[in-house]
Amino acid sequence: MTLSVNPPYELHHKLSVITIILILTGCFGVGIIAALSTMYRSTIFTMPLFSEEVAPTVPIPAIDLASVNGFVTSSDGLPISGASVHVYKHMGLIDSADKNPGYSTSVITETDGSYSFNDLPSGVYQFTVTYPDGFIQTVNNYAVWPSSSSSYVFEE
Repeated sequence: MTLSVNPPYELHHKLSVITIILILTGCFGVGIIAALSTMYRSTIFTMPLFSEEVAPTVPIPAIDLASVNGFVTSSDGLPISGASVHVYKHMGLIDSADKNPGYSTSVITETDGSYSFNDLPSGVYQFTVTYPDGFIQTVNNYAVWPSSSSSYVFEE
């Protein structure tokens, strides 16, 4: 890099091709090392962005929670006791405070075939019911809206 001062004291600097190549190589090198460090979970290169430490969990506001309840019945309308109802959040909603996927929980139906999920983070869920006889029923893309209460009846 050469510096020259010309009247009326303008400052000019000229970057050579070699200087530009060195700068770009350095940037790509840091990016590659950071990616490898993240991929192999090693400490090749430590940056706060790729830290192994987990940030404290921020509680989900109560206004972002909802409930879903309903019944699991046979084809003739009789309640099915002991069926497993599992929910898995595969996507957040635009209005959600917690947009992260991955929340899941399960319940077993009561003797009257009822199930209830309280305090579900809002989002788009997959419901899977496993009946006592092994039959499995799935409902995809069930939206759970903030501060809502909804109901769904599963029929074998």
